[in-house]
Amino acid sequence: MMICMPRLITTYIFKEMTGPFLLTAVVLSVTILLGKVLKLVELFLTQGVGIKYIFLFVASMLPSFLIYTLPASFLVAVLIACTRLSSDNEVIALKSSGISLAAVIKPVFLLATIVYVVTLLTNLYLYPWGNQNFKRLLFEVATTRATAGIDEKTFYDQFQDVIVYVDHIPPQGGELEGVFISKQTEDGQSEIVVAKRGVFVSSPEDLSVVLKLEDGTIHRKSPSEETYHMVNFSGYNLELGLRKGFAGKKSRSKGQRELYVRELIERVKEFERTGGPADSLRIDLHKRFALPAVVFVFALIGVPLGMQKVRAARSTGFGLAIGVLLIYYILSKSIETMGDNGVLNPVVAAWGSDIILAALGLYILSRAAREKDMAVAAAIERTLSAVCARIGILARSRK
Repeated sequence: MMICMPRLITTYIFKEMTGPFLLTAVVLSVTILLGKVLKLVELFLTQGVGIKYIFLFVASMLPSFLIYTLPASFLVAVLIACTRLSSDNEVIALKSSGISLAAVIKPVFLLATIVYVVTLLTNLYLYPWGNQNFKRLLFEVATTRATAGIDEKTFYDQFQDVIVYVDHIPPQGGELEGVFISKQTEDGQSEIVVAKRGVFVSSPEDLSVVLKLEDGTIHRKSPSEETYHMVNFSGYNLELGLRKGFAGKKSRSKGQRELYVRELIERVKEFERTGGPADSLRIDLHKRFALPAVVFVFALIGVPLGMQKVRAARSTGFGLAIGVLLIYYILSKSIETMGDNGVLNPVVAAWGSDIILAALGLYILSRAAREKDMAVAAAIERTLSAVCARIGILARSRK
């Protein structure tokens, strides 16, 4: 029986954490998603976006939530499980049976490893994919709205610096007949393009909409030279830009959040060659690995905090989790800001909050192993209660 005891304890504590972890991950992800629901509903109701696009939008946004909700859910699960063991005096029973603190830490680090791998893969692959896909979906929706809004024998001005007139559109759609275009060139000149046929072609990869024209003429008058130019063509590709607000922000180059690790490294090297500021890119590169690793820091902090003597396991667990997450967020943002401003090395800026909290966790864990009560949980609980009371007083004073 003694041989199987550590395995039973590992299984028992692991199950105690699994339920709260999954529940918290779902609740946090749904709560964050609710903030985006109004925009998705607006797309569905007012812009004619189909259900398929709504699901694709949600799938694209989820990775950007999960990289934060998974570590936070792990911390909540650890604290709830450990505070419950403490409140039910199961920690005392374990100690009286000669079972050390390592028996409690083992299943915690087992779950931490699983969450770390999932979060790391999400951060390295799903996070940039989701940002790229979300941008592409916005472009597809805007392009569909723009091209579908063209009616025959009607002037259409939903493209930047371009007015389109189509004489005839076949009922089945596709090729346009009798195309008249008035556009403003980059140098401020007016240009008229007349073509017998035309067809819209969109490219989500580089976020461009091209109107391919056939058998037409380009008319241009230069006021400065007082000359008139006319050019005949058999084929001409006219690139169109969507109006601001029609497709949101348009950028052909990938944003920092849309880059995979390999692309981030290449861009850092490119900035180093050209002398551009690369600190922000280096911080983002290291943060892709530092953020998932915070689960091990939360394990070091969560176990000793949760095993202190508490009154109400569930409420104290949530309160401690909020306090630790708030400290981590403030510390992380402060150190990253110093890194962006050049005060700290980018590597230190990315890993600094993990290192500081890991040192704090090891200190708390060593004191818990020596059974020295620091009353940290009670202090955080009192602080949160005072903050909530202060918020309540301010709310009542404004009424």
